[in-house]
Amino acid sequence: MDLSGLGERKLVERLLGFVDDWYSSSEDAAAIQIGGITLVFSSDMLVARTDVPPGMTWKQVGWKVVVMNLSDLAAKGAEPIGGLYAFGLPKWFKVNDALEIASGIKEASNFYGARYLGGDVNESDEVVVSGAVLGVTEKFVPRGGAKPGEVVAVTGPFGLTAAGLKILLEGLESGSEKDRCLKTVYQPEPRIREGVTLAKGGYASSCIDSSDGLAASLHELAKASKVGFAIDNVPIPPEVLVFAQRNGLDPYELALYGGEEYELVATIPEAKWEDAVKAVEKVGGSLHRIGRVIQENEVKFKHPEEGWVKISWKGYEHFTS
Repeated sequence: MDLSGLGERKLVERLLGFVDDWYSSSEDAAAIQIGGITLVFSSDMLVARTDVPPGMTWKQVGWKVVVMNLSDLAAKGAEPIGGLYAFGLPKWFKVNDALEIASGIKEASNFYGARYLGGDVNESDEVVVSGAVLGVTEKFVPRGGAKPGEVVAVTGPFGLTAAGLKILLEGLESGSEKDRCLKTVYQPEPRIREGVTLAKGGYASSCIDSSDGLAASLHELAKASKVGFAIDNVPIPPEVLVFAQRNGLDPYELALYGGEEYELVATIPEAKWEDAVKAVEKVGGSLHRIGRVIQENEVKFKHPEEGWVKISWKGYEHFTS
C-alpha cells in the first residue's frame, strides 16, 4: 500500500507507535515535565505546493510557518519561547526570496514573543520550511479531557479562509468582502493569549487548534475524549454570508470544512464558563459557545434549515486530498 491508500491520519496513528512513552504526547505537541514546569514541543512543515496559495509573498510564507507552529503550542496552553526553522530550497530559488522568508519568520517570531533561534538549509525540489518550536506551561491542556455536559467553545468565527481560498483557487466572485477573506489567508493569527489564559485559569478540559478545519478538529477531540458533540451555533462573519449567497454556497459548509483558520476549539465546564469568557476578554480575545459535549459517540450540527445533521469527518488530508 502506498500513502495515497492510507492517508495522513492513519499514518500518524502508526507513527505514534514508535514514539517514546516517557513523555506525554498528543498530535498537537509533546510535553516533558521538568520539576514544576512543562516544556512543550511542536513541529509543523510548510510545503509550497500545498500550503502557499496564489499571491502570497515569501515574507508572508515566513509569517505563516511561524503561525502553523505556534498555534499548536497555543492549543496546549504553552507560552512560546523560540523556534528553529529548516529551509529546503531549489537551487534556482532567488537569494532575496530566501531572505524574505527569513524576514517573515523573524517578524512573526518577534510579534508573538518567540525567538528565532536558527535552523538548517538544504537543497530540495521545491520550497519546504519546517519549524520546531518550544514553549512552557504550568498546565498542559490535552485533547482527551472533555466530559459530557461541558460547553464547546471557539476563539473566533469560521469561514473567512475557506472563502478566501475559493476566491484565489477557484476564481469565485467577490465584492467588498474580498479584502477581509484574503487577509486571513495571507496573514493568519495564532490564538496564543487565549490558549495560555484558558490553561492558566484551569478553564479548558480539552483543546485543539482548528487548522485542519472545524469539523475535523471536533472529531479529533471527540475521539480523544471518547465523547460526542452537539453543535448548535457556528459563528460565521457577515462577509462569509455575503460571499456564500453571491456564489450559491452553504456558509456552514465553508465554516465547518474550510480549514487553516488557527482558532482554538476547547471544552469548558459549565461552572467555569462565565469566568473563562471574562478572562479571555481581559487579554483581548473572545470565546463563542457553539454547543455542548454529549455522551453519545457522534458529532452533530443543528443546521438552521435542515435540522440535526451529522458532521462528517472531512477536511484537507495529506496524501488523499
